[in-house]
Amino acid sequence: MSEETSWDDRLRKMLTDEWQSADVIAARLNAKQFTVLARLKDMMRRNLVERRIVKKPSSVPAGKGRVGNAIQTAEFRRMPLGRSTPD
Repeated sequence: MSEETSWDDRLRKMLTDEWQSADVIAARLNAKQFTVLARLKDMMRRNLVERRIVKKPSSVPAGKGRVGNAIQTAEFRRMPLGRSTPD
């Protein structure tokens, strides 16, 4: 991707009406997950995307080996058209 392409433009091409994790979007953009998450949160503040927090599927039994591992993840999708913004 060109350096002149804004993050908004790059992310808009990736976002759909389906929920996607920030990890998946970062991998598709070949970018750092932290950077993509920060840009998505900025877009969320401007009502361009929606976010939901979901529980990560766990392959480790509860109480075993979870120290330092995230148990939730953020998923994003573009804001549906025709939806009114909250006051």
